Amino acid sequence: MKIEERLAAAIEDAARQVYGVELEGVHVERPNDPSHGDYASNVALANARVFRRNPREVAEELCGALESDLVEEAEAAGPGFMNFRLSSDALWGEVGDLLRAGGSYGRREPSGEPVILEYVSANPTGPLTVAHGRHAAYGDSLARILTASGKKVFREYYVNDGGNQIRLLGESVAARYAALYGEEWPVSDPESLYRGEYIADIARDLSEARADELLKLSRREALEEISAFAVRWCMREIKDTLARSRVDFDGYFSERSLYDSGKIEDVLRRLRLSDHTYEKEGALWLASSNFGDDRDRVLVKSDGSYTYMAPDLVYHLDKFERGFRRAVDVLGADHAGYPPRIRAGLAALGVPGDFLDVEFVRLVKLVREGEQVKVSKRAGNFVTLEELLDEVGVDAARYFYVRSSHRTEMNFDLDLAVRQSDENPVYYVQYAHARIASIFRRAGLDPESVGEVEAGGLAPEERLLVLELLDFPRVLHSAAERREVHPIPTYLEGLATIFHRFYTVHRVLVDDEAERGRRLALCAATKNVLRSGLELLGVEAPERM
Repeated sequence: MKIEERLAAAIEDAARQVYGVELEGVHVERPNDPSHGDYASNVALANARVFRRNPREVAEELCGALESDLVEEAEAAGPGFMNFRLSSDALWGEVGDLLRAGGSYGRREPSGEPVILEYVSANPTGPLTVAHGRHAAYGDSLARILTASGKKVFREYYVNDGGNQIRLLGESVAARYAALYGEEWPVSDPESLYRGEYIADIARDLSEARADELLKLSRREALEEISAFAVRWCMREIKDTLARSRVDFDGYFSERSLYDSGKIEDVLRRLRLSDHTYEKEGALWLASSNFGDDRDRVLVKSDGSYTYMAPDLVYHLDKFERGFRRAVDVLGADHAGYPPRIRAGLAALGVPGDFLDVEFVRLVKLVREGEQVKVSKRAGNFVTLEELLDEVGVDAARYFYVRSSHRTEMNFDLDLAVRQSDENPVYYVQYAHARIASIFRRAGLDPESVGEVEAGGLAPEERLLVLELLDFPRVLHSAAERREVHPIPTYLEGLATIFHRFYTVHRVLVDDEAERGRRLALCAATKNVLRSGLELLGVEAPERM
């Protein structure tokens, strides 16, 4: 149980004892000003109608009745706040618990219904872009945070290997492939072809694998094989980039499998039988406006082909039928109209309305010397994630991507990301971890060997460091509840600042054995939390820098 929860329980007990009332949702937090105590509560003000007394008077009486082994001093302040100062013994006890917990500090064992988290799901028509990189960093970090907070998470990548974009990819490669043998390949729309050097790379690899044998087949047969080869090539590139980025998935789901299995037709048949569809102008429409959508949607075009909604709807139904009761999709901000129509289709199929949640990730712009970087040498009209990783490295890329809220646009400062100074936030946090590792090397100790902590006094810088360390579980679980990642780097940077301040004021390896032990314990605890926090972001915690 977090300190805030224990203090809240003590306040509830005091209110029951003094006033005979049952309180719920008592709020306890760390005040911005340390002079207001280690923790504070506005319970007397927030529940003025319940107490029906002057909030200041209530705060004073609750402070007097409070019983907690954590609290050294409780006092009323202002119009009715309760301020608490924790005892040094209690704080050192918490540090000891932190050290014993090690890497599991603040984490919960997985329980409850599993969540399926879908992210990236980039079309297999080319390399991942810097925009996909932000989706990948956010989605993977979110999966780590949710898991650490006790959620069972299944990570999935939806492979859009069906539809018109795959035909265009096949034609793009086929044209380059045929040109290698001095032939022309007729294409449906030359202006829509994919461009960039990677298309030529696919064509050359296809030529090495099959020589010119595909040119001897019918155009339809050849295009099917070329398209399949191109998709496999792109997915191999995508998976390699994801692996380099430390982004993992539990499964890859093929859109093509929905066509091949007949599931799309089965679902369309269900919708027809339930009278949730109708035909107009030769097309099949879903009456999605009956289920909360702003208008009805086409499922099957007049030419018999599916709209993108048909396989997407069936895919989400498949998630539900696999046993998941909560699905979270990570999508680009340009998909804002997507959730209502999919939820409407799912409702028509009997799926609960709270099954699907969506997190939108806003755009990312690369900036160098104050100017936006737009063009890739390899891809033509976009910058690849591989190029970004080559320039700034995986740690900086992962950290910078999630340092700001995914719900806001971000400028990725390439110059700052490679700077080895305190101005670079990821360098600053990693340096704090490496500095602590250096302290233990000088002490000739393994941080993991730090055991029981002998309680003692706490200087202001030490107390602030302890309180910040103990805030990690709250930050972690709050981030999970809100499906946000940026609170973790914000916390880590704050912790690094407090540690550097502590280290500047207090020498760790002093002669006094008890004091030396306590400060080494603070260092080991800080190292542990820094490493755990960086791990949530997929960023390494270096021992040397």
